[in-house]
Amino acid sequence: MKTTHLFVALMASTALAACGDNNQPAADQPAPPPAAAPEPDEAAAQTEADEDAADAEETVEDAADETPDSPSETEAAAGEEPEAEEPAASETNGNGAGAVGDGEFLVAGLTGNPQAGRRVFVQCQTCHVMDEGVNRTGPSLYGIFGRTAGTVEGFRYSAANRDSGVVWDAEVMFEYLENPRRFMPGTNMVFPGIRNEQQRADLIAWMKENGGVAE
Repeated sequence: MKTTHLFVALMASTALAACGDNNQPAADQPAPPPAAAPEPDEAAAQTEADEDAADAEETVEDAADETPDSPSETEAAAGEEPEAEEPAASETNGNGAGAVGDGEFLVAGLTGNPQAGRRVFVQCQTCHVMDEGVNRTGPSLYGIFGRTAGTVEGFRYSAANRDSGVVWDAEVMFEYLENPRRFMPGTNMVFPGIRNEQQRADLIAWMKENGGVAE
């Protein structure tokens, strides 16, 4: 009887031990791997990439709009120069000198001053006057501009002067006065001439204002 009780107790003890072992985790069993991080939503990522691409295209288009004109257009604009203002035309009286104001005349590129020319005429007045029809050693200089040389009535000219065919205007007179005998070889004119260009321009301006142009 006692043997039976011991056997039952031993069996119960063994059963309890076996249950206890099943509840303990095995020592050599590996731990499960950690759960992988969830991947981002592929649709959301694609949407963001499309938006970035669209922004990049807009930036390129804006930069293209701000680029300067093409080289050909730039060169054309650079080649366009402002129109130069035309100089005011001087008034001319058809005998080679242009009025530039205040009684002055443009003669051979020089501005002749009549007041200064009056003093230069002192060298001429021994032989010439500006009065119409009054001849002295030389013919009257009245109306000389626009007149053909050797045609003053009542004055005896040299053949060189009479046959020269010269028509007196400011430019011709300017050249003649520098050296009359060189300009017209054979002339009876004994005046050596006026070498100073400004004085010649001044003299012609004075002659124009004082009878040199016939009215």
